[in-house]
Amino acid sequence: MLMKTRPAPASIGQLHHLLDAGQALSATYRGQLSNHLPMAQQALLELGASAERLQAWSEAHETSLEPRDAARPARIVMARDLGRPDSDAAWRVHFAARIAELGSGAALREALALLLPGAGAIAFHGLIRTGHAVLAGHEGELAAGLAHWAAHAMPLVTGGDGLPLPLALTDWLQALATLPRPACPPGSLITDRMKAWGASPGFAAVAGRLDHGSDTLRDLALLAARTYAATGNFTVLHLLTASHAVAVLQPWWPAPELARGFSVASAAALLASGAEPALMLDRPPSRPWPALISAACAQDDAHVIKLTHAAWRLGRRWPDPAWRRAAERAIPF
Repeated sequence: MLMKTRPAPASIGQLHHLLDAGQALSATYRGQLSNHLPMAQQALLELGASAERLQAWSEAHETSLEPRDAARPARIVMARDLGRPDSDAAWRVHFAARIAELGSGAALREALALLLPGAGAIAFHGLIRTGHAVLAGHEGELAAGLAHWAAHAMPLVTGGDGLPLPLALTDWLQALATLPRPACPPGSLITDRMKAWGASPGFAAVAGRLDHGSDTLRDLALLAARTYAATGNFTVLHLLTASHAVAVLQPWWPAPELARGFSVASAAALLASGAEPALMLDRPPSRPWPALISAACAQDDAHVIKLTHAAWRLGRRWPDPAWRRAAERAIPF
């Protein structure tokens, strides 16, 4: 009787080969949409996808992407280039040079001092891509992720200094709920809705007031997981994967107070989502992690793959049923 051979697993070498090839692709496509290819590739590897699946998924996904503009001249970036999409190529050169000079860790710490205040850049995708690059251990991809973040930097509020007393999470959410809703055209992208909330009256006086402690990041991540489990909201999905990225980068935060940039961006994302924040789980999960992970690896949607990966990793750091329930919500039966 012939034994079935198990598919060969994807390897870090295969991932690095794919990431090398992906450096020729633009960080965005169709104008303002982020290239999810390298993020999902790293997630698929860590979720245990086979080499064949990783290759096939990559080839299928590449067809919707666009090449980088190789003709764009490199130049020295300056502070005024933050938030300028046309500066991506120059930021890549800058961060690649800093990585070569300082090493990945020191260059990342230096970059985060500049970028964390604008954690919500391009719907958190600069932050998320950087987190996946760190997990992949690929210097070119790290420079690309940081450049994507810098070119779309979106600081909303500068810290909490001078604001009234900090608020506990429930009080902070209640205060956010009282803010007047800004006008947003139908079909607005996540980034545009976050910017509209950031510029709305009263936002700056509330968003930076979340009381920050040792559990704040965990609490925000769980809030995102429970809210996504209850609503399936697409904007909240991004907040969950962004929470994972911030947790990945935590060892390189240059100063704990810079994490406030993420809580401010979280406030804008929650408001932009229109979802009712959920502090309790809507119902317990019913499917085990092995089944969810296997199902995620078979998905074509990069968002489903990334959310499952983020929830699975966050669940190992902060055990809670909310992570598995969020993954269940993303993966169709």
